[in-house]
Amino acid sequence: MKSQEGYLTRQSGAWLGHYSRWVTDYKTGERKRQQHAFKIGSVKEFTKSAARDLLRERMVSELGLTADRRVTLEWFAMQRWQPMREGNWRDSTRQTNLELLKVIYARFGKVALEDMDGVAMQSWLNAIAKERSGSAVKHLRIFLRSILAEAEEQGYVRKNPARLLRVPAVKKVNRPFLTLAQIKRLLRLSFSVFQFRDNTLLSLILVTGLRPSEAFALKWQDFDSEKHTISIRFSLYRGVLRPYTKTSVEGDNVRLVVPELAVTALVVWYGRTEWKGEGDFIFPNSDGGCLQRENYQRRVLKPLAQLAGIEKLNWQILRRTAEQHFRQR
Repeated sequence: MKSQEGYLTRQSGAWLGHYSRWVTDYKTGERKRQQHAFKIGSVKEFTKSAARDLLRERMVSELGLTADRRVTLEWFAMQRWQPMREGNWRDSTRQTNLELLKVIYARFGKVALEDMDGVAMQSWLNAIAKERSGSAVKHLRIFLRSILAEAEEQGYVRKNPARLLRVPAVKKVNRPFLTLAQIKRLLRLSFSVFQFRDNTLLSLILVTGLRPSEAFALKWQDFDSEKHTISIRFSLYRGVLRPYTKTSVEGDNVRLVVPELAVTALVVWYGRTEWKGEGDFIFPNSDGGCLQRENYQRRVLKPLAQLAGIEKLNWQILRRTAEQHFRQR
């Protein structure tokens, strides 16, 4: 019976081995399957099992394969590649990686490894670059090259067909940021609607560019009003504090100088909040616990944007605004 390991037939008392390989017609660029057959030996001389072993040896010699080349890219990535990579994935990027892999599987998941073609992959990347961000396209290319490099290493393909993939020209991405007039309107409304906590938080974000995972993890012991600094010791991920390691060695503190505007706001907020302990969050929820990014986006930033007449407001825009107006000073 035909299988992924080639197949055997009997003819005139002899075993015939059959296998195929894909070749590209240099004139048309089309890929075609070429069938190969050879005589192994007499059925009296070789058992079926022995004949199959000889067929396998011939295939290894001719195709340079040591593993089943007909497995699909999705099977190999999930069973043989991902277990070797996901141990190094950060919790914050794991879901993004899995979503990008789904994009690859949607196009190439059912394709056998031996049928993966560099031209087809490059054409796909070129097309998807018109729809997705440059970062996504770069990561899709990285994953394809990594998966097929591992397939080559493990003997599932003779040569990595993704090794020459290039990053195509990506679509221009609109990266909006707030104008100075919008900043003033936003801060005024944040105070009149939500008052001290959220006005202080926005003031700090807009002059430091802190990530929400960093800002929400700040405690009063991290703020030095005399030296005008804050120390980033932890980050927050899905409600769990963890040592800050984004740009530092674990255990080290990152200390930022805070502009006068934000220092004043922090001092005023300290005088108003009921959570004043050294270990209390600077920006707690109503129970003194940590804020959640998604909840804050929905309950505070979205209503503020509507009131201020701002089309879109999220953490990326706030941080980009800080980069444009304050960090360059």
